[in-house]
Amino acid sequence: MSGTFGNGYQLSSLVNQCIACKHISQQAYQYLAQILLADGSIDEQELQEINRLFDAIKAGQIRVLH
Repeated sequence: MSGTFGNGYQLSSLVNQCIACKHISQQAYQYLAQILLADGSIDEQELQEINRLFDAIKAGQIRVLH
């Protein structure tokens, strides 16, 4: 997937934005799903970013907006 999305740049940017804003919107969540499902594979860098986002959500540092 990282070839399609610039070595995870978009994913990393989205995760950084969510952490800075302390929330993830429904639109950002849908975009995240689109990135992750784009080619059916996730590389190590992308997995780290996904884990960083979900860890922040579980810790209550990011609120999921509906």
